[in-house]
This record gives sequence, structure tokens and C-alpha cells, in this order.
Amino acid sequence: MDASLETGSSEDRIIGAALALINEHGLGGVTMSGIAEAAGVARQTLYNHYPNIDSIVATAITRHNRDSIELLESALATADSLEGKLDQLVRHVVSVGAHAGHHLDIQYALAAGTRATLSEYGEMISAHIRDILAEGIESGEFRADLVPEWDTVLVQHLLSGISALAVRAPGDAARIAATGSRSILACLLPR
Repeated sequence: MDASLETGSSEDRIIGAALALINEHGLGGVTMSGIAEAAGVARQTLYNHYPNIDSIVATAITRHNRDSIELLESALATADSLEGKLDQLVRHVVSVGAHAGHHLDIQYALAAGTRATLSEYGEMISAHIRDILAEGIESGEFRADLVPEWDTVLVQHLLSGISALAVRAPGDAARIAATGSRSILACLLPR
């Protein structure tokens, strides 16, 4: 058992084990018996908490998304400008991508309800982008011809590409984040 999974409630250990196994093996490599073994709990204990893999994955994704958004919001709160906020957002997405490994297509293997849970994270990221753009347009820090609803989608696609780069080259995450921030800001700042 992973030393980091030795403490905490059995539910915390189960979720931690599920996340670790998904990260290491992908969703297809995760089984109830594998989670039970990694969490150091009996299979019956696992079934007492969760009826199936999908319910474990949904809970793990929800917890991961919540923790990730809390980290992002803390980082955004420390930024002293909208450019800084956008940079923090890019760094967050690159960090998530660098740690996601080969699991960008995980949503295709999930049940509809679990896919909806996963999409909530993307919606929260979109809301942050839209807020940053709207504030930047209003303050004059960003171009006046931007349309927050449309440009949010474009920035989100740029972030997806940046994240995909981080998945392929996690060792270059800092350079990818800096390049991504520069590229996105070049599109938003007044000329």
C-alpha cells in the first residue's frame, strides 16, 4: 500500500487509492479489488461505501475537482492584476495537464452522470475565464472588442491545447505555461 494512503478514514483511503490507480493505469486499469488492495481495506468495506467502480470514480473526480478549484481560486486571489490572474489560470491548467498523464480522454469511458461531474470542472474554469475577460474589458486592460461569451470559448480551446502539450511533455510544464500565457495575452491585450 502507498504510504500516503495509510492514514485517514477508509473512505479517504479508497478515494486516494482510486485517484492513484487512475493516474497510474488509466480508468481501464482500475478494479474494485485493486482499489481495495491499494487502500488497505477489505473488498466488503469497499462495497459498503460504493456499489461499483463508477460511483468511486464519480466521488474521486468530484473531490479532485473541488480541491483543484480551491487551489486555483487561492492562486487567483494572490494575483495583483488581470494579466496575473490569467497567468495563474494558465499555470493551473498546465499543472493539471502535466499530472493528468495519458488520461485526457477519461470521460469517454465514464457513465453519463460521472461525465457530468467531470464537466463541472470545465464549467468552473470557463466561469473564471469569462469573469477575467469581462473585468479586463471593463477596466481597459484587455481589448474593447472582445466578446466574453465567445472569447471564453476560444481561450478555453487554447488552454486545452496548452494542457495537451503539458501531458506530452510534463518536464517542460514551466516553459509551456510561460509560452501559453504569452500567447493568450497577445490575443487579449490592446495593440
